[in-house]
Amino acid sequence: MASSSGVSKKTVAYFYDPDVGNFHYGPNHPMKPHRLAITHSLVLNYGLHKKLQVYRPYKANFHDMTRFHSEDYIDFLQKVSPQNVTNYTKNLGQFNMADDW
Repeated sequence: MASSSGVSKKTVAYFYDPDVGNFHYGPNHPMKPHRLAITHSLVLNYGLHKKLQVYRPYKANFHDMTRFHSEDYIDFLQKVSPQNVTNYTKNLGQFNMADDW
């Protein structure tokens, strides 16, 4: 889309899902859900959402995840929980997650 000055106007896509804050990523993980909530609040309160293409991402399925991660890793994530993590100590080291529990 060109503006009256002949300069192309770019569209910015904004992806947000309020459910992202429902997960604990571990104390050493860079994902901090409260930062996302603050950012989203600023986007809304400054009216920036009116100038953005706003999308809610879909939940990735197994196939989507294996585009970026190994099947072993995805299988591990589907099985491990805070209640059974002691059964997976070998995998924690294998997937560089030993410090996250």
